[in-house]
Amino acid sequence: MSSEICYLSKIIKLVKNKGEVTQQLLAKELGLSQQSVSRKLKDLESQNLIIRVESKEGEIIKLTEEGENLLVKCLEDINEALKYQHEIKIKGKVTSGLGEGRIFLSLPYYMESFKKFLGFTPYPGTLNVVIYDKCSFENRLSLDASRAIMIPEHKEEKRVLGAVKAFPAVVNQLQPAAIVLPLRTTHPKSVIEIISPYFLREKLNLKDGDEIIIEALA
Repeated sequence: MSSEICYLSKIIKLVKNKGEVTQQLLAKELGLSQQSVSRKLKDLESQNLIIRVESKEGEIIKLTEEGENLLVKCLEDINEALKYQHEIKIKGKVTSGLGEGRIFLSLPYYMESFKKFLGFTPYPGTLNVVIYDKCSFENRLSLDASRAIMIPEHKEEKRVLGAVKAFPAVVNQLQPAAIVLPLRTTHPKSVIEIISPYFLREKLNLKDGDEIIIEALA
């Protein structure tokens, strides 16, 4: 199947760049003999993935609708696989915080930045989650080295608002949400904060001690 995708994608690319594709051009682009390409094209044609039309310039190759659909499906599968590869799952239990999240989210700079970078305005308060199992804790630590959406440090007249790393997330299959990791925090690494446009305790009917599953995209 991989060779089929290689040929189909190369045909699409050549059509875009050259306007049309001949067997000779395809052989040159793939660095193969015309005989090898001819055999492969016959195979693709037998699967109804391409059609070959004779013209005065030579044999013109085009994808069929079935060929285009196969290519799109493979691209979707690749995107889904890459998404899964970078999905970090964390289990934890809901815990009460000290109200720092509410203060943090009352600051216009952070509210505006989350709206800009995450695409939503957070509910004015965070959901605190304590991690209790080894696998989830290791996954939490991996976030420190993962690529994040960075809310930069912001200097005001009388204070400096620290930078924040944010990871889009799904909480008990609910989104949008995000894990936020302030670079300056009093929380141990076993505690994470989650923001969302929803009041998550109410939306998900949560109370202290309830277990939740967070899937972070990193």
